[in-house]
Amino acid sequence: MADDGKGKGKDADEEPQVENPYVARLETLKTNLVDEVKELKKCLKTATQDVGGGGKTGKSWVGKTADKWHDEAQGNRGRLIRELEKLIPAVEARIKELPPKVSASTARMMHKEMQYMYR
Repeated sequence: MADDGKGKGKDADEEPQVENPYVARLETLKTNLVDEVKELKKCLKTATQDVGGGGKTGKSWVGKTADKWHDEAQGNRGRLIRELEKLIPAVEARIKELPPKVSASTARMMHKEMQYMYR
C-alpha cells in the first residue's frame, strides 16, 4: 500500500465491494422461472390429457374435435415448454456477464434504478 503523505494508504479511498444487486435479482428470477416452468409443464400436461387423445386419455371432452384439439394442444405445449426453457439459460448467461461484486455507491445506484423500473 502506497503512502499518500497524509498517513493514509492508497487504498483507503476505495469503496468497499458489495454483492451486485442485479445478480441477486437475476438469481431470484432464475429460481422463480424454474418453479414456474415446472408448474406450467404439469398444468399443460393435465390439460392436454383431459381432452381428446384418441379416447385413451380424454376425461372432459371426447370425439373427433376433441382429438384434433388434443393433438394441436400437445404440439403447442411442446413448443411453449421449449421456449420457456430457453429463458433459464438466458438468465444464467446474463448472471455470468455481470460482476459478482460492485462498489457500495454503484450498488446504491442499482437499487434506485430497480425501484424506478419496478414501480
